[in-house]
Amino acid sequence: MSPMAAGNGSGRAQPTICGFSFGRDLTKLSYPVEAAVRSVLPICDRFVFAVGESEDDTRDRVASIEPVRNRRGAEVGVEIIDTRWPEVAEGGKVLAIEANKALDAAEATGCTWGFYIQADEAVHEQDLPAIEAAARQWVADAQVKALMFRYLHFILDYRTVDPWMYHKASRVVRLDGSCRIVGDACGPSLREYDGPSRNGGYLDKHLLGRHVQWARGDGRKAARIFHYGWVKTRRELEEKMGMVRRLWWGSLAEQEAEGRRDQKLQRLIDRYPVLRKFRGSHPAVMADRIERQERFGPVVNRWMNPRFYREVLAHGFHG
Repeated sequence: MSPMAAGNGSGRAQPTICGFSFGRDLTKLSYPVEAAVRSVLPICDRFVFAVGESEDDTRDRVASIEPVRNRRGAEVGVEIIDTRWPEVAEGGKVLAIEANKALDAAEATGCTWGFYIQADEAVHEQDLPAIEAAARQWVADAQVKALMFRYLHFILDYRTVDPWMYHKASRVVRLDGSCRIVGDACGPSLREYDGPSRNGGYLDKHLLGRHVQWARGDGRKAARIFHYGWVKTRRELEEKMGMVRRLWWGSLAEQEAEGRRDQKLQRLIDRYPVLRKFRGSHPAVMADRIERQERFGPVVNRWMNPRFYREVLAHGFHG
């Protein structure tokens, strides 16, 4: 049966969701790719993953993700697309190129919505009903192109979040050919947009109004994305910063690229003591990884740290 033919028995077509993601060398980067995919599979009808040619066992890990039964009772597994990344070493643009290969494959399935989950992210199981409810609510409104999520960015360990990183991004996108992943693959943008947004057609709630709605059901709070890409040991942090240097600053002179790398690395470590401690629960699919990981550093009272107030003065208080 075609994904578009799925229904609820009332004769009315229901929205269908194709999850999509991309990545390479995910073991070297210590990304929780299995958890990322498994966290959204229960509400997907299909899932496609663009696996780039890797120097580690990334493809085997993606291929090993076992199918699950979604909420319709259908079995959903991961469909792999093998890719080779082009040599693009500026601004992380190659990430958008690869994300769009996965988006193209998702559009080819005929599903209504695409759930764009990155390999270092996960969705809490408590939020899945709200996401499904929003997908149903807005399916008939063709002006709505994306559903937006709240973000939690975990830094260096699973107990520490950065309240000054971006707080929202679109992760569910309408699969009607109207959108592309842009920039360094942070999120989708409208292909053809001639409005007043200073960021072009980037699907941001404050700039594109009705085109974007929050991923929420009857509750007031939107669904969350748990971002784990910066949870690292010191050794893993070096590997991650090497990737950032190659893909964002690879076209710069060696000295300048190394300088930016060192500056970003040191800033992450220096800010760790003044970041917010997380008291909530994580997605269940992350339990094993979280149990194995130790704190990056000692727990200190950020309210007694002068650097905390410098950050608040510079960026405001965000929790």
